[in-house]
Amino acid sequence: MRIRISFIIICAAILVVLPVQAQKPTRFLNIGLREGLANASVSSMVQDAAGFIWIGTQGGLHRWDGQSFALYENEPFNRDSLPHNLIQTMYMDPDGYTIWIGTYGGLTKFDTRTEKFQAWARDPDDPSSLVGNVVVSIAKDAQGRLWVGTLDGLSRMETNGFVNYHAQPDTPGTLANNVIRALFLDSRGMLWVGTSGGGLHRYLPGTDTFERTVAGGEDGKTLGSNYVMSISEDSDGFLWIGQWFFGLSRLDPVTGLIKQYPLADNRAYFVNANEQGRVYAGTWGGGLFEIETATDTTKRYVRGDRMWTLPHDTVYSSLLDSTGNLWIGTNGGGFSQVIREERGYTVYEHDPADPDSMPSGKTTAILEDSKGRLWVGAYNSGLGRLDPGGSAFRHFRNDVGNPASLPNDIVNGFHEDSTGRIWILTNGGVGLYNETGSSFERFANLPGDPESILTDVVHGMVEEPGTGNFWIACYTKGLAYWDRTNGIVSNYMTDAADRSSLSDNLVYDLALDNGGRLWVATNSGLNRYEGNGVFRRYLTDPDDPTSLPSNHVRDIVVDQEGTIWLATNGGGVARYRPADDTFDHWIKRDGLPSNAMVSLLAGPGGTIWASTVIGLSYYEPTAGRFRPFSSFGDLRYGEFTAGKFATSTGQLYFGALNTLYRIDPSFAGSASATPPVRVTGITILNEPYDAGVSPWFVKSIKVPWDRGSISFSFSALDYQDPQRSQYAYLLEGFDDDWIFSGARSYASYTNLPGGRKYSFRVRASNEEGLWSEDAIAIAIEVDTAPWLRWWAFVLYILGLGALVWAVIVARSRIILRGRVDELTRVKGELEEANIRLGVLADHDGLTGLFNRRSLDAELMRRFAAAKSLSEPVSALMIDIDRFKDYNDHYGHQVGDECLIRVGRAIADALDRPQDSATRYGGEEFLVLLPGTYAAGAQQVAKRIVQSIAELSISHAASDVAPVVTICVGVATLIPSADDTPEKLVKHADACLYKAKQAGRNRVVCI
Repeated sequence: MRIRISFIIICAAILVVLPVQAQKPTRFLNIGLREGLANASVSSMVQDAAGFIWIGTQGGLHRWDGQSFALYENEPFNRDSLPHNLIQTMYMDPDGYTIWIGTYGGLTKFDTRTEKFQAWARDPDDPSSLVGNVVVSIAKDAQGRLWVGTLDGLSRMETNGFVNYHAQPDTPGTLANNVIRALFLDSRGMLWVGTSGGGLHRYLPGTDTFERTVAGGEDGKTLGSNYVMSISEDSDGFLWIGQWFFGLSRLDPVTGLIKQYPLADNRAYFVNANEQGRVYAGTWGGGLFEIETATDTTKRYVRGDRMWTLPHDTVYSSLLDSTGNLWIGTNGGGFSQVIREERGYTVYEHDPADPDSMPSGKTTAILEDSKGRLWVGAYNSGLGRLDPGGSAFRHFRNDVGNPASLPNDIVNGFHEDSTGRIWILTNGGVGLYNETGSSFERFANLPGDPESILTDVVHGMVEEPGTGNFWIACYTKGLAYWDRTNGIVSNYMTDAADRSSLSDNLVYDLALDNGGRLWVATNSGLNRYEGNGVFRRYLTDPDDPTSLPSNHVRDIVVDQEGTIWLATNGGGVARYRPADDTFDHWIKRDGLPSNAMVSLLAGPGGTIWASTVIGLSYYEPTAGRFRPFSSFGDLRYGEFTAGKFATSTGQLYFGALNTLYRIDPSFAGSASATPPVRVTGITILNEPYDAGVSPWFVKSIKVPWDRGSISFSFSALDYQDPQRSQYAYLLEGFDDDWIFSGARSYASYTNLPGGRKYSFRVRASNEEGLWSEDAIAIAIEVDTAPWLRWWAFVLYILGLGALVWAVIVARSRIILRGRVDELTRVKGELEEANIRLGVLADHDGLTGLFNRRSLDAELMRRFAAAKSLSEPVSALMIDIDRFKDYNDHYGHQVGDECLIRVGRAIADALDRPQDSATRYGGEEFLVLLPGTYAAGAQQVAKRIVQSIAELSISHAASDVAPVVTICVGVATLIPSADDTPEKLVKHADACLYKAKQAGRNRVVCI
């Protein structure tokens, strides 16, 4: 059984709230049933030498590669399957490949190289059999002998069976209790045995006896409780003892001295001291405890209502993997990756339960003013201010009845002028903050006054040096110059008949260069103001690579050297070269995560920081390229927003949804190493290939001549951020060059010519695009067809004669070789064309969503599955309100951009990998929600409606709302035998019609 998952980091999420200026939080990235676990009770975890993490649960054994699970479970009457699904403990053999598994059905040995199981169980008629069937602890001693702890005593595996040890509490040198909860071999070669009720024992191999350490003994050498559940050793050689009814004790094996660490919840179930400087203790219902050994300080983590908290308070197991990631297993909540924020950044975040947290929604504006106050503007949530040394944000909101309140709750920017006054740019005009009364003086459009700014929607403002006058970006109404001395506003807008006018009225940003010249970023090019109402336009020329790479310029930054940098939507980052009045640029191939930029900041040392909707990168002047911020994989955030600010001390602020990051650029480190790649599956002619070893150990494959179709699946074992892995593969002897498949982790070849040897190779790249040098290589030999083997040619010689045979065979070989080479070349070209056509055929060329062709196939597949499982399937039919009027008003080019943004918002609102969005036709979209009842479908529909509204795409021609809105028809079916997919779509369309009749901008469901 193999279940694909998309590692939850891709999604936008809410972090554990960070109190302002407090310590950085620890987060838990939770993986459970929804992500593919067969059972949410994770009793144990180990990592093998190949890099796979193995998860033991009460529902079987899982192999995990960071992206998908493979399940190994009991199959009745199959001796090669797992004997019992309820796993209690696992022990990774020192060979790195053998896993010893303790279950309720005895002891199991699992060889990861062959994927074979071998089992031992209690036989009442055989005294040399396992002492008990409930195995709860396993370890090997210094001599390599396997010890097995059960609820009925202790066993040591020998060649011909087991040597068993039973408790004799009153006899010195024996076990004090039969319940063996812990077995541990320390770095000095001593084997320790923890019992439930009998204390701690050290095995003495010379006498085959046990030395006891119990509670209530000599001062300084006593346990806190005799119920020892777990043992671990730290880097200093101290043993940490987890005890039920107490907590932790730290034992010095040399001196015998014990230091006590009682816990707030005394039901300690496991202890893990493998991480340098930290010790973890899991409890049965009391959460997870973390001890900083340098200071003996203790932190406690419990399950909370917020995301990214511990998923369950019964903490069952833990693992520190080979790259330093800590994993926590729980009894009912699956398992979690522990994520700590690095020193390079700090997080501020909105918490719905905390009124003193930062404003909610998209962080659209940021300012740290000259007084050290942090101002944060949000989309539709007003602004918040954090004073130096404070721990709570003060909030400012618009009050319709109070003209001195914030002009509007949509905050687009801030400006601190040369006198230290704070200006707030909103969708309701410009507000000047009154320091004495904490109020705002509003400056906005005056209807009928041509000398006022032409719109209340203000996106940017810069102060003209020496005059105190302002240039103002009026979003869709061009540019305004505010002469504050004379109280006059001059407006500049585009004039189709005047090429020296502003190139477009949609203005995103403004900047002044070191010479005091004004630069204007618009939706249709870059402009430089030359004075006297004249603008110099910079536009894209498809035939000139030194021109502006995209006309959609979103942000302008002037660095310390006076260089102008531009963030574009579609053209990456551009830099203006004044010497020849041209541009150079950087896109994805140069290290950017996307060509669609959101914002730019100039950092120290000539660095330029670029945010996109899928990541953060910075420009290194010495390398001349962009590289990802190395901590971004730890941030677990994908979508940055427009808010950004660079402080005078070099700190950088970037906004995200409900979140604000403060980044210290000095901690921008090197990229991580390339992850190891493993082949996880091989099929020949669509049947699994059985090589007698696991797929990742296969070195060579012999393929029959009539089965020359072979497929490989593979995975980069990157547990930190698996979605960043990219793949390339090559079949030497067949492919001319590496085939770069992106995130697609499989490769298929059909009709490989026989009688040849090939080598399949695959490699992966890290987040910086660096490829692993040591690619996996599997030798492949395809048998020669029978009619081409030597004995066949002997028959040809006998039948046709030596001379005829020689001529014919020579000619046949020449012709055959030429045809095979030609067919191979044509086949390769066709396969590459098919891949390209497949992408084009399945996706809408404008929005990138699935098209009707893909929808038909997906709908049939999901509908059939719903029928067979008697599960619901829901469809959302979506239509953009008054879109024809929108096209007529703004033009088809702007209409296409609207469709792209609406399509992206619909796709972003879907949080499950099985959900899909399709452009159904024109301005109509269809969302398919398998396994979703009507109530859930309505929630998704409402979320989509809200997301579209929050885009705030102006729609002056609409009688529904001033912004683009949608209406949604929702239909749900639990299909019967007679139902068809068309019925579901027809119902959704009917609901959509009702939504339109009811006034649009709503959801209607049946």
